[in-house]
Amino acid sequence: MYELIVLALGLPVVTAFASLATRQRGLLKVMNVASSLATCGLVFAIAAGVLRDGPFAWRWLYVDALSVLLLVVVGVLTFTATLFSVSYMETEANEGHVRPGLLGGYYALLQLFAFTMLAVLVVENLGLMWVGVEATTLASTLLVAFYFNRSALEAAWKYVMVCNVGILFALLGTILLYYAQLSAGGGGAALSRAALEALSGRLDPFLVKLAFVFILIGYGTKAGLAPMHTWLPDAHSQAPSPVSGLLSGALLSCALYVLIRNLGIVTAVLGSGFVQAALLLFGVLSVAVAVPFMLVQHDIKRLLAYSSVEHVGIVSFGLGIGTPLALYGAAFHILNHAVAKSALFYLAGIISQRYRTKHVMRIRGMLAAMPAVGAMFLVAVLAIVGTPPLNVFFSKFAIVAAAFAAGRPVLGAVLLLLLAGVFAGMMYYTTRMVFGAAPGGLSPTPPGACALAAVALSLAWVVGTGLYMPPVLDELLTRAAAQMFAATGGL
Repeated sequence: MYELIVLALGLPVVTAFASLATRQRGLLKVMNVASSLATCGLVFAIAAGVLRDGPFAWRWLYVDALSVLLLVVVGVLTFTATLFSVSYMETEANEGHVRPGLLGGYYALLQLFAFTMLAVLVVENLGLMWVGVEATTLASTLLVAFYFNRSALEAAWKYVMVCNVGILFALLGTILLYYAQLSAGGGGAALSRAALEALSGRLDPFLVKLAFVFILIGYGTKAGLAPMHTWLPDAHSQAPSPVSGLLSGALLSCALYVLIRNLGIVTAVLGSGFVQAALLLFGVLSVAVAVPFMLVQHDIKRLLAYSSVEHVGIVSFGLGIGTPLALYGAAFHILNHAVAKSALFYLAGIISQRYRTKHVMRIRGMLAAMPAVGAMFLVAVLAIVGTPPLNVFFSKFAIVAAAFAAGRPVLGAVLLLLLAGVFAGMMYYTTRMVFGAAPGGLSPTPPGACALAAVALSLAWVVGTGLYMPPVLDELLTRAAAQMFAATGGL
């Protein structure tokens, strides 16, 4: 297991440096796709090891079912993003949006971004997790600013400023946890999660509550919880589409993961009531804030970005409900949202290249202009709004049903009402874009085979796991939900 983890961390770094040294575009693409596929395979091997042998712990490394769930998300999305990039970035270079000489830098940053996210998920120490989350910002900022135009630079600047302020709050909360650990006489294993949980009976409740508030605001900012989500629409809309998919599907999930890991100590000291109330508040607020912005949005990538705010809110809501069913739904929803939303961002990239705009009112007749892309976009949108029998429906249904079963019918009804608003807004724009006659003057460049393959793989997962739940996936989700239950304290 140790060797697999080291290889999974080392391969993206080696590929990043090799990408910087490679000048041949063909070799660059093959090398990065092969590396991402190998990393994805290593992640699945780690998952199989954990499911077979249980959690792995060695010094600063720790991997359990919850870690594995997120490792699978990052591994799969890194592979599909790299595969999609082969066609997408080639078109961008051919049309003059990107200098061909910068492609090596693009792939290098993409691999480093994947490395930082993987690193967050395999460390046991809360301080190292904070370092990893900060590193994700550093690695992804240049990807957000990759087009180096005014809008991209403004979005990258806002991304850095907002996330760094948020991450400073998280640092302050982490320092307070360390101070509580020192005060309780446990300074020997600084910020070790296991050591802190063992000391939970002696930690100062006031310090821990204060630390939790800062940690929730800090990592909640990185995860895109409202009202700290303001960086998200700008960054997602200006980054290259493969990067937008990674930001929305993988990065937000990693931030939620670190938040969940911190909750284990907080609930052990304070109990679950305060934590669950805060998670429910931010969950409902995130969905409520996303709805009006989605209804008036005219930029397709900003529309998808606000949809991500909504889905992060749904996961937070599931964590706040805290029953085994709700946590199973939250774990499933993290996975489903990551795959479906990354596919939507990939499709948005193809659409904006073909129509030469991201304005939804200028995009129409997709089924007529490019039937395969139009059909895939329709399926992806139907999935993300929770239409049966696609997999997002089942994770949403589990969370809402858990709210009613837990004796919180008002909260469940409010969430259902908000989700209905999201459905109406998304389907209004989608029907305008997909149906009708196609306008003239479209770009003659068809989407590349690699781009279509990346989207098709993602949608196969979305449809396949909606129709049939593989026993191994059910086992992984059940164990991840059990880890979350231990972290949030349950009801």
